[in-house]
Amino acid sequence: MKRVLWMGVGVLVTALFASGCGRVGVPGKDAFGGKKATTTTSKPSTNPIPKQPWFEAGSSDAKVRIIAFFPMDDYRKPVMDLLKGLAKQYPGKVYVRYTDVRTREGQQARTRAGGTGPGLLINSQSSMTIQAKPNPYEVDFNQDMGRYWTEDDLKAAVAQEVARVYGK
Repeated sequence: MKRVLWMGVGVLVTALFASGCGRVGVPGKDAFGGKKATTTTSKPSTNPIPKQPWFEAGSSDAKVRIIAFFPMDDYRKPVMDLLKGLAKQYPGKVYVRYTDVRTREGQQARTRAGGTGPGLLINSQSSMTIQAKPNPYEVDFNQDMGRYWTEDDLKAAVAQEVARVYGK
């Protein structure tokens, strides 16, 4: 019986050693000196911060307000173009403000809006239920476009909000 117990302890110690438990590591590096994988959903920006780190589109009197908090870079250019297009599609009804979150002002505005990372708000809401038939679904705009929401999701959410606020 003792022999079986000692064999079990030996197997456990071997498994711990092989899995790296107890191994001293260097922050940002894996056990073999390589770079650790990141689990962020946002692609880091490689573009410099523009001289004017924000833009506005549409009428400031519009009742549907989209406030976006993303870096202003090449990777997010499709989001910027989509937002400008929505302001043009609904003239006088949709206002867009896009703020580069890499700036102090952008970070402060995002914090005041109740967020922590990239994302956008439609009339102060970061998520919306899209009333698609036959199955409505929830969309969370608190991340980058592509993984959590699509261009079609944003178009549907804005169309739905325009119809709700201004009537069909």
